[in-house]
Amino acid sequence: MKKTVLIISLLVFMSCGNTAIKKPTNLISEDQMVEILYDVMIINSAKGVNKQLLENNIQNPKEYIYSKHNIDSLQFAESSAYYTKKRAIYKSIYDRLGLKLNAKKTAYETIIENQKRKKDSIKKSIEESSDTLSRDRKLKLESKLKRPLKKFDTLPKRILK
Repeated sequence: MKKTVLIISLLVFMSCGNTAIKKPTNLISEDQMVEILYDVMIINSAKGVNKQLLENNIQNPKEYIYSKHNIDSLQFAESSAYYTKKRAIYKSIYDRLGLKLNAKKTAYETIIENQKRKKDSIKKSIEESSDTLSRDRKLKLESKLKRPLKKFDTLPKRILK
């Protein structure tokens, strides 16, 4: 009984050994991996926003990414598996990816804010010009409706005796 438990525990410890992954021959560089993962995240986000528009512009998003970066699916899978085993490198890739996403987000928010500011200024300008027109119309109407400043006696004067 003790021998069986010892053998089983020895097998368990041996199976949990360090399974080092070999570096693939066609490993994707860290910089290129950041770019690929950035494109993957943008396309996945686009699917969530407007899937039909994405499908109209890009028939097969995965193939689009592979052809854009001149890689194939096997090369991406092997490189991804390799970087997953190297936690420090994988973390640095995702940290750089986060910085890139935040930078793009800030840039787009600035563009949107500028467009909103332009729209608001145009709207305000239109309102001011319409206010000026309506004010002029109002003044003309008021001047027509105002009673004259001088009071006229409309009754003929009689001489009293």
